[in-house]
Amino acid sequence: MQANILKRLWKEIDDVNADFFNLRTVISPDPEDDITRFSFIMLPNDGAMAHLTLVGAMYIHDTYPVSPPVIHLYTKTERYNVDVFRGHLENKNTSSLCFNILRPTSKRGTWTKDCTISALFASLMSAIVSFYVTQESGLDRPEYVSMEMLRNVKLYARSSYNTHKDRMPAIPQIPLVEATMVEAKKLDFPPEIIAGETERVTAGPIYLQTGESAAHSFAVDLSRLHEGIIFSVVLSNSETDLLGKKSDTVLVRNGVTASAARKRAGEKTRWFYHGKPMNDGDMRLHVTIGADQMTLVYNSNGRRYVHGDCPLSRLTPLEIGDVRGVPFYVHVYTKKKSGRPAKITLLDTDGKGYLHQDPEEKDKDNLGFEIIDYPSESEVVSRQSPDGSHVVEAEQELWEELDALKI
Repeated sequence: MQANILKRLWKEIDDVNADFFNLRTVISPDPEDDITRFSFIMLPNDGAMAHLTLVGAMYIHDTYPVSPPVIHLYTKTERYNVDVFRGHLENKNTSSLCFNILRPTSKRGTWTKDCTISALFASLMSAIVSFYVTQESGLDRPEYVSMEMLRNVKLYARSSYNTHKDRMPAIPQIPLVEATMVEAKKLDFPPEIIAGETERVTAGPIYLQTGESAAHSFAVDLSRLHEGIIFSVVLSNSETDLLGKKSDTVLVRNGVTASAARKRAGEKTRWFYHGKPMNDGDMRLHVTIGADQMTLVYNSNGRRYVHGDCPLSRLTPLEIGDVRGVPFYVHVYTKKKSGRPAKITLLDTDGKGYLHQDPEEKDKDNLGFEIIDYPSESEVVSRQSPDGSHVVEAEQELWEELDALKI
């Protein structure tokens, strides 16, 4: 490899490692190979794989940067475009992922010699944490997260890391955004909720876009949740419509699978992934609505961090429309799909809430996630996973949830 190309390569790798907060990727030379092979880890921040360690390899050939790197992700994700060519994991000339940026323009891809490794991994990470995966033809493919998938991806991540850990770079500390404490009125929920026995409890009404500093909050202990429990928090102007089926419904929601949604009146419900799964260990979740934002916060080592590093949603007219004077309600929706019931305990907020605070308020309108249209029911079709099995369970769960709401 020419010296100038090698210099560029190392600079690009340094750029990736230096921008860990955004790219969540670390690359290092492979200890058992020459400069053509590198190992990497990725730690997504949203969705089913949030805060899990995904591991892989990158090969750089002498034709770089005219030809893109070859990327193999050893960790199975159950995302179609990521896993589709897992049979190529030992092939140094063909990537095991199916994305346009992994092919040069001469092969109908988007990689050019001006692309960088930072751009490549930003694209790959976006694909891993996006609700849809872009397809070359037809509609983008929705990839829902089932409760079973939450369990499986944890097993895949642990297994692949243990297999390849001797060749991997050190795992850095996951960057977290500490929440800002504010005074807040406690939302009135019952002291205990038995998941599935009472499917919905509601507090409110509250009013948004008042121009005042008032905030409302509640906190729940989710440590007893297991993989058979659905849990969601919904802010809505409707006392019954928790999924935005009605045209005039305005809502913001997030659930145990890290599948979140937002809807304005007269528009479709839009879905995205936000934060980590809420049944992920000993989680104590604090929900605060105020200062024109709805923010979820969780406790870790005695400190409170923003769930997903940013507000679940802004509540300004730009994001949810002009809702001044409209009563809103906060719902906790649960459902037991399998296993034993789970008790959710309300925690004392001590008159406090916790919100996100933007650095210098520069990026107030940049929420840091992709928002996309939720497909109509006719667009949700059975599909096959890379191993040939049908991947429809998560879609079924979502429609079962719709039916259970009886809306």
